[in-house]
Amino acid sequence: MIGLALLTFVFVACTSDNQTALKAPDKVTFAYQAGINYANLLIVKQQQILEKQFPKTKFKWKELANGAAIRDGVIANQIQVGAGGPGPFLVGWDKGVGWKILVSLNHSEFWLVTKNPNIKSLKDFRPGIKIGLPSPDSLQAIVLRRAAQKELRSATALDQNVQSISHPLGLQSLLNGQIDAHFTTPPFQFQEVEKGGRVILKSSDVFGKISAASVFTTEKFYNQYPEFGKALYTAIADATKLVNEKPDEAAKVLSQIDGGKVSAEQYKKWLTDKAVEYGLEPRAFLKYGKFMHEIDMLDKQPKSIDELILPTLKGAGGD
Repeated sequence: MIGLALLTFVFVACTSDNQTALKAPDKVTFAYQAGINYANLLIVKQQQILEKQFPKTKFKWKELANGAAIRDGVIANQIQVGAGGPGPFLVGWDKGVGWKILVSLNHSEFWLVTKNPNIKSLKDFRPGIKIGLPSPDSLQAIVLRRAAQKELRSATALDQNVQSISHPLGLQSLLNGQIDAHFTTPPFQFQEVEKGGRVILKSSDVFGKISAASVFTTEKFYNQYPEFGKALYTAIADATKLVNEKPDEAAKVLSQIDGGKVSAEQYKKWLTDKAVEYGLEPRAFLKYGKFMHEIDMLDKQPKSIDELILPTLKGAGGD
């Protein structure tokens, strides 16, 4: 499948005609997760847009299993730019990682899918019935806790049912009967339904539109290399426009990334599904933060989106 990434840059030498040089790190590591939530970012990677603008920078792209692993990489300064959901980001923000949102990638919804005929709702999850999701602080885990609070009167009612698993492995585990339900993202949820799975919970029913994936970097890194940050924002904005206005072309690029294992036709079908939406403004971070603070996952609660964003998003809206 496909995923997201991190970055490090180099100085671009001043030209002889006195143009201002763009300051960039020597190397940049991008980190992302699997799935088409990262389609616009992956188009930037595949078309080498940043490599062309910053030819002296060494770029490295990594696909990791969950947002917690990406957060750990940023803390260790092994990742400069990460992409993921609000949960791991807000935990890092709360703990002083010092990162903020450079741009959001999408507002897609994600589904809890089961193949167990005995499971009709959250009330049917008994001890030992496993729910696969990326990590305990993933956006799926937060949605599940909010739904459990509403339906089961306890946000932690299903915590013992949760099993951390990557999206691709969770897909296979559900189809093989190794887990009873999988809370995942596009396109894995589509594949599960195509193979006989049933949707018993949608993120949109709990939090509305959510930025299922956004790009984060530290304020220190952005302030040191603002030209790079702005160039990344512009590249993602252009790729987002391509996905929204020319899904045929975007689908061809994504199929190239997979070496043709998934056809361009299939990618187009996924990209244009009504559950998938690409946009740059952050959504539902404040709702997430409020709920996470209420259940003691955060010590502090963001009161304004301005607390969470970099200059690239000033005036862009969001919540």
